[in-house]
Amino acid sequence: MRRRVAALLALLLLAAAAGIAEPDKTAAPETTPKPANGYVLVQTATQMGWLPLPEEGEVSYPLKQVLSDGTETENVIHLTPEGVYMEDSTCENHDCVNQGEVTLQNKADRILANMIICLPNQVTLSLFTPEEVLELMREAQ
Repeated sequence: MRRRVAALLALLLLAAAAGIAEPDKTAAPETTPKPANGYVLVQTATQMGWLPLPEEGEVSYPLKQVLSDGTETENVIHLTPEGVYMEDSTCENHDCVNQGEVTLQNKADRILANMIICLPNQVTLSLFTPEEVLELMREAQ
């Protein structure tokens, strides 16, 4: 897992240096997002990738997956220039939706810090600043 995160972080930094274009808003999370003020690491039962916070405006990403037991799930990730929240989910309890927005300003004060977790759908969102991504990369080496 640690090597996988390190590889994704390396791709993220290379993409930032190259100025990769914004990902398709209907696609799964990108492993090489463009430079941004913050990044959301999206981890699911079937994939892992980065979503950059938009410079302006807001965007939603539908995230569909099939769990190992055959259950089809969908979470809708909503990004703003300041942070991320779970807009909708097919989980029964909607705890992830009720966790509110994680922002670059409030993540240190939240109970779950920089994370939003949907346990039934096996989705975790983690908000990082560019500096924190660099630190993660240093730690992974």
